[in-house]
Amino acid sequence: MSGASPPSSLRLRGHTLLCLQGFRGEGYSPGFTDNLTAIHHSLTENPDHPVELVEEPDAVCRACPHRAPAGCTLNGNGSEAGMQTQDRHVLKRLGLAAGSVVRWRDVLDRIRVSIKGSDLPNICGQCRWLPLGYCAEGIEKLRSQEAISPLPDTPPQGGREGRGC
Repeated sequence: MSGASPPSSLRLRGHTLLCLQGFRGEGYSPGFTDNLTAIHHSLTENPDHPVELVEEPDAVCRACPHRAPAGCTLNGNGSEAGMQTQDRHVLKRLGLAAGSVVRWRDVLDRIRVSIKGSDLPNICGQCRWLPLGYCAEGIEKLRSQEAISPLPDTPPQGGREGRGC
């Protein structure tokens, strides 16, 4: 009997689940942006894709120029501890636990009913992307039952490299 094997799970941090809602093709570096674009596209095209929830560097971090052996250094040494706290907060809000493997569509359903765009300042703290409103807009679209928006063909002029996700 032949058939395609199920896709392997994609490791995603708790806070990345929210970042993906607002991703618009911008990022820290071209490599980071290309990686996140591929992840976004894969999940958008296959909402049944299994996602392993983690509180540590994930598939998105793999291409981040701020990743060091000890984890995130975006805001200097010690950034990883703050990211892990944020990951735990998001997973708790969603009623999920690190180590769980769930379908992407189930993650979206939980975001839809558990988080509003107006909740993000309390969840995301000092995230460099928060003032742009991308994630809040993406979450509100999700809450109104719209699918995650496909990425534009090209990022907006004057990309935001160096800000983060």
